Amino acid sequence: MKPSWRLVFSPILLVSLVLVISLVLFGSSAQAQQAARKPARIGWVSVFPLAQVASYLGAFRSGLAAEGYVEGRDVEVLARSADGKPERLSAVVDELVGLKPDVIISQGTAIFGLLGVTEIPVVYGFSGDPVAAELTDSLARPSRNLTGVSFMAIELNEKRLDLLRMAAPQARRVVLMGDPVHPGADLEIAASQAMARRLGMELRWVPTRNVQEVSELLASLAKNPPDALVVLPDSVMLASRNQVAAFASEHRIPALSGWSMFARSGGLLTFGPRLEESFKRLAYYAARILKGAKPSELPVERSSEFELVLNLKTARQIGLTLPDSLIALADEVIE
Repeated sequence: MKPSWRLVFSPILLVSLVLVISLVLFGSSAQAQQAARKPARIGWVSVFPLAQVASYLGAFRSGLAAEGYVEGRDVEVLARSADGKPERLSAVVDELVGLKPDVIISQGTAIFGLLGVTEIPVVYGFSGDPVAAELTDSLARPSRNLTGVSFMAIELNEKRLDLLRMAAPQARRVVLMGDPVHPGADLEIAASQAMARRLGMELRWVPTRNVQEVSELLASLAKNPPDALVVLPDSVMLASRNQVAAFASEHRIPALSGWSMFARSGGLLTFGPRLEESFKRLAYYAARILKGAKPSELPVERSSEFELVLNLKTARQIGLTLPDSLIALADEVIE
């Protein structure tokens, strides 16, 4: 009679086998779910060419990584631009909306092309005052399908004139230029005029609504240049920064503004928000929305980190020797 064989499993062996099978089945299921889950789509739109705002887009992407989102696996960033032509913005927005992103990030004045978008949450990085721009009724509780970060801080206008006094103590006749319809510009002008009076400066406000008006103003100033130029940080002046810096260098006068890009383009100094940090912050908003938050639940913030950038090369070109006390305050010095 042939012997019969039976496998005898101990309780420990049985439990181990069940665990192994469960892990294999769970791993296969998780991998299948991961493969089936598509990356979230994040739209990005700007009026300016993408190459011009690459540092801002890069900061946003860095912020996404800090929030734990891996691009290509968890999220897909759909970047679009009007290439410096505001009249193309509507078509660009239509194209982006047609791609059905889960959230749209707006850089600068592109936000005004998104006001009619109600089905997709919008997060903006905006240089103006959101209430004055009618983007919201309240910073604490955004009233539309929009939220984000405002770069405007009125008190910085006073500080820039104070820095001008440190850099060029003899400057008396100052021209303030910028876009008069930029939301909150009236507050910046009033603050600048009040500070100029306290410092004994003669400040003349000249509105420049577009690049053409900037050219016309500079041509008229060439006949009798002021002692200094102060440039409000808005989209018109951002587009005109190289032209303004070249004029100031040619006529050997200091030119100041609020965004570091102006100093890196040849302006003497800038004092204003760290824009890269502000755009990095927009990733926090995007992450919250992707997890289910509504824009109305995310208060609008103002930039909280600021930087002083000095261009010593420009200072030498216009014959200025900046005091060591000012250089010591700088966050960045361009040689």
